Amino acid sequence: MPRSTIDGVRRYKVLFIRETYRQLWSTSIPSYLETFPKELGKWSGGRGDPVTHVIHFEDDHGPIEFVAEFMAFGDDIVASMRGVQTTDIVLNESDTMPVEILTVGIGRIDRWPARQHFEGLPVHLRGYGQIVGDFNAPDEDNWTFEVFHDEEKRRLLLDALSADLPEGAKQIEIKFYNQPGYGMDGCENMQNLSPTYYQRQIATQRLAGRGDMVDRLVYNKVTYLRVGDPVWKREFSRRVHVSDTPLQPVQGVPLRIGLDQGFKGAAVIAQCLEDYRWRIYAELHFPEERLMAAVFGNRLADLLDERFNGFRVEAGWGDMAGEHGASQAADENATWNLMVGKAAGFYIRPQRIGTNRITPRLEAVRAALEAPLTRGEPGLLIDPSCKFLIRGFAARYVWTEETNKSGDKRKVPDKSFTEANVHDGLQYLLLSEHQADGTSPYAKKMPDTDRRGQMGHNGGPPLSGNTGGLQTGWDITNPYGA
Repeated sequence: MPRSTIDGVRRYKVLFIRETYRQLWSTSIPSYLETFPKELGKWSGGRGDPVTHVIHFEDDHGPIEFVAEFMAFGDDIVASMRGVQTTDIVLNESDTMPVEILTVGIGRIDRWPARQHFEGLPVHLRGYGQIVGDFNAPDEDNWTFEVFHDEEKRRLLLDALSADLPEGAKQIEIKFYNQPGYGMDGCENMQNLSPTYYQRQIATQRLAGRGDMVDRLVYNKVTYLRVGDPVWKREFSRRVHVSDTPLQPVQGVPLRIGLDQGFKGAAVIAQCLEDYRWRIYAELHFPEERLMAAVFGNRLADLLDERFNGFRVEAGWGDMAGEHGASQAADENATWNLMVGKAAGFYIRPQRIGTNRITPRLEAVRAALEAPLTRGEPGLLIDPSCKFLIRGFAARYVWTEETNKSGDKRKVPDKSFTEANVHDGLQYLLLSEHQADGTSPYAKKMPDTDRRGQMGHNGGPPLSGNTGGLQTGWDITNPYGA
């Protein structure tokens, strides 16, 4: 910060923001006071209220005015931030705050001190301001993941912020430091923790079935936070079923596509390789939009052209409900499957195996997940770009209770989360290799279990050296063959 061209004082203001004053006074303010005790300056404000701390001091370059303010935004971020003028903003536990704190806050920084204090200075010395945050490894749905962990979205944000900078202005930067988690080289703060601090957390979270929280809070790994008991908690392993690198489709093998109909339609693009090895290459789903069937079909066609140019689509398999009249379409006599297939350029069959009952559909997925490895590859391998599928498997395709008219309860997948749409498409797709009675294709590779369950004349192994069946010459006077 340069000296003021008016009075030579360097002025700086930092604003600490949390959602509530309880959070500020329980964590942020005590941490601040460890470095800047109240006695260093003038402290204004009481517990549960906004606080201002003004410190005046000098260094080798002259006098400095340092101001720290603490505020809570409550229920209305826009209203609470109106009129705020500061140099920097600090967001403790950034991942617990809505993204609006970033979009509104970026218009509140670089407004202190007033512009006249920089009058006559070069352009690159007239602008100061940054937003600083700290947070645990976030869920991949969280805005902090998109800004700091997703390199592509971070690049797009930087391009937008830097598009109209005046000549000579400093380039805007987004920097991120990923603190090593427990057990990693460079893990910090261990000297201030008891020897069993992390072990207690790990044991407690795992006993509660929350391995996702261990990864996030102990090992500082980005993960998906569970919203319930995952349907595939036992069968799915990200290490086994998600590829470390992008998958490339196999030449000469046609594509197969599973679809789920509706305004929030979904599609899953795959190949079925030798020995019924499913490779899932892409997914198409727009949870923030409500799309007509033809629009969804056009977007599916664009995806096929961009990523799978030259590959033939064998067929698509969709929800039987898609065969019902699609009143959302312009032509109400057409069906969702027909309209999407026409726009995308391939035939979509209604998946009739299991008559749309949930159990055969889940069994199709379970069979692929639990299929024995063949040449080191599982029955289901997913491209890392399929975020909705992976998120559903790991955390958001979960069980809920359903009550029928008789008051009986049963467990069913929760359809209220958007990942369920993509998982429905996957289920219709995997059923395409099942027999009409729902028998898994992997059963063909198993031993003859029917024969093992039979005995003697029923077709199984003989009970003795006899060949079985009726025998003549039985002596009724000597029943025991003495």
